[in-house]
Amino acid sequence: MYQNQYQRKLEPPVEFLILMGIWVGCFVIGSASAIPIWIAMTGKSVLTMDKDMFNPAYVNALKVIQVVSTIIIFFIPAVITARIASTKPFPRLGFHKGVHLNRAITAILILLCALPLVGFLAEINKAIPISASLKKTFDALESQYAEQVKLMATFKSPADYMIALFIIALMPAIVEEIFFRGAMQNIFMRWFKIPWLVILITGFIFSAIHFSWYGFIPRLALGMVLGYIFYFTGNLWYSIIAHFFNNALMVSILYWQYTKEKKIDMEVGESAPWWAGAISAAVVFGLFVLLKKLSATKVAADSIAADTTEGPKDYLS
Repeated sequence: MYQNQYQRKLEPPVEFLILMGIWVGCFVIGSASAIPIWIAMTGKSVLTMDKDMFNPAYVNALKVIQVVSTIIIFFIPAVITARIASTKPFPRLGFHKGVHLNRAITAILILLCALPLVGFLAEINKAIPISASLKKTFDALESQYAEQVKLMATFKSPADYMIALFIIALMPAIVEEIFFRGAMQNIFMRWFKIPWLVILITGFIFSAIHFSWYGFIPRLALGMVLGYIFYFTGNLWYSIIAHFFNNALMVSILYWQYTKEKKIDMEVGESAPWWAGAISAAVVFGLFVLLKKLSATKVAADSIAADTTEGPKDYLS
């Protein structure tokens, strides 16, 4: 009801095509934006960029490229599409006032308690047989990603840790949730009207777009967890908060490793036994029951914000 006051008549398939069309254009622009940034900040040729970008001397250029390209590729398409479909784009994307502390804490606990399940799913993902040529390609992609993360997470001071939190944890949490949950999942929900299917499809696309075979199933699960957080609360802030804490935990572990051992192990915490995954799934299910109950009941405004607008009603209208 809340959204219908200002949304324009735009069919979901048309809105999705607009989102994807703008995304393709922004993907090209975002990728191309790396070239002038690289030249301006390093003075190096783009012909050797693929090799030089792993040089610690040019890490600042890599950080700026990461921030700028992420904003262009994910944030801009979502906001432009929402603005085309509505006179108030940010409420359209799921941004509502009234972030209640109990729901935020529950969302964070859901994400954290899901990690053993994600670790178990990672073991299943690794056990899936693939050809030698595909394995070589996937290994190269994983190695490149790991090197980029290690480079941006090389902490020479606490300030580097804060910068890493912004680039690796906060920025992806905001722009990815805006694009995948706020824009894409919202469109699919109005289109298909089958929550579990919509969350599965969105989670699949969320995982696929990261181009990581070994992390595909775990990231799909995380995407679905974030999707259900948004679905039950109707407020994008909760999935952003949960996403940020998940990323921040990884950055904090890397920071602790580097300060203690002067090296980084990207595989820490990436696997878990089946029984841990089973317990994790049960706990997450129980927490979702709690989150659904909290989100369906009016509670007193907490110290974060003061608003009695009910998110789920806004989202499902």
